[in-house]
Amino acid sequence: MNPNRPQTEIVAFSAANREAVKKRVKDFFDSVSTDFESIQKQARLAQSQFSASDACRLLMVLEPDTSPAAVKEKALHHLDHTAAIDGTEKNIYFGENRTYRKIGFVFPGQGSQYVRMGADLVRCCRGADEILKQADAAFDQNARLSAIIFPNPADSKDELKSQEDRLRQTEMAQPAIGAISLVMRGCLSNFSVSPDAVCGHSYGELTALHAAGRISREDFFRLSVARGRYMAKAGEQQGEAGTMMAVKAPIDEIPKLIADYGLDIILANRNSPDQGVLSGPTPDIEKMHGVLKENHIRAIRLPVAAAFHSRLVESAARPFQHTLQTIDFLASDIPVYSNTTGRPYPTDDEAAKQLLGRHLTNPIHFIDDIETMYADGVDMFIEVGPKTVLTGLIRSILKDRDHAAIALDASSGKKPGIRDLANTLCQLAASGYPVDLNRWPPQLAAGAPQ
Repeated sequence: MNPNRPQTEIVAFSAANREAVKKRVKDFFDSVSTDFESIQKQARLAQSQFSASDACRLLMVLEPDTSPAAVKEKALHHLDHTAAIDGTEKNIYFGENRTYRKIGFVFPGQGSQYVRMGADLVRCCRGADEILKQADAAFDQNARLSAIIFPNPADSKDELKSQEDRLRQTEMAQPAIGAISLVMRGCLSNFSVSPDAVCGHSYGELTALHAAGRISREDFFRLSVARGRYMAKAGEQQGEAGTMMAVKAPIDEIPKLIADYGLDIILANRNSPDQGVLSGPTPDIEKMHGVLKENHIRAIRLPVAAAFHSRLVESAARPFQHTLQTIDFLASDIPVYSNTTGRPYPTDDEAAKQLLGRHLTNPIHFIDDIETMYADGVDMFIEVGPKTVLTGLIRSILKDRDHAAIALDASSGKKPGIRDLANTLCQLAASGYPVDLNRWPPQLAAGAPQ
């Protein structure tokens, strides 16, 4: 087998109706042997014949250990018994008639990082090497940021914990997540997948602004490094830097709990209808933790450097605002939805800088972002970055409403990232989005992180 060719294959079928798709499925599997290279060769032909505009679309992800006979049986069963317009079985995706309206990219913030995140995708994304070099140059410390993301394999659990702890530090985590999110964004671009709208969660709003073309890549990394360092320094300041705590409770009931006990705490993150994050002085957070425990409400202290998105990080917001004055906001047709307002960023350069400058001390209204994007026609959301935190929040926010929420890093590094990418592309193509499947498979770069 070719070592520079991923051992994950996309097979795609489309036609005017299910019977025609069933015939193509049968013809495909009748023409291949159990040898995986035979499947890969025939997959090229199937991809060239696929059209996302056809009324009926079925795609599957195959690997060397896949049984062609078993997959054929599942695919035909799927076509015969899927009553819904859209259907999914393990590694098989089906769509009929319905097409997407708009696609929204959502970018995660601090807390989603993990060692070796995106390693597979760094190997297959054109331009990934340049992204990491630019991140390293902006980071400009004794150690390269890319080496902190992709350290040498740990020899022990203690060494792995040390690597994770280092990456978790605010000044490392934020630009690291940004760099890998850009690599993942590039992977989707390679297959002609682009957003109609974007938003981010906390730090992820910077990534969203760059992804939409509102700030240059150079300015993105400058701001990412500066933001991480200012926020880390705020946690080291003398006096009360505060902390944060995630709460699992109806979001509209949380402010009343705070008010009832007169604590100096704010609801810093409105993440979903049943999940929020509190921010404030450590003693007050500890008191609230006790109150919540007494009321049988689940709450978890977060490993953060300070009470972010509150007045307690004003010392980080001021220098960040000064740094913002050294960059230019650019024009773009892609709206970026603000955590602060739940609406798109203003087109005016100075107004956009002022809004972003208040981001560090203002609460995050992620629920409002998703609700407004959905009202504006976005019904397919792709989480572009490590892990699946935002995908879960979006599903909770939109509940039973017609939408799709897809995480590009669906396995959070537990399975090959190439497989996660293939599954993402298949879900998009099955929905009717014009993915350029003729570019599959991507070429794996030699010397990239393993």
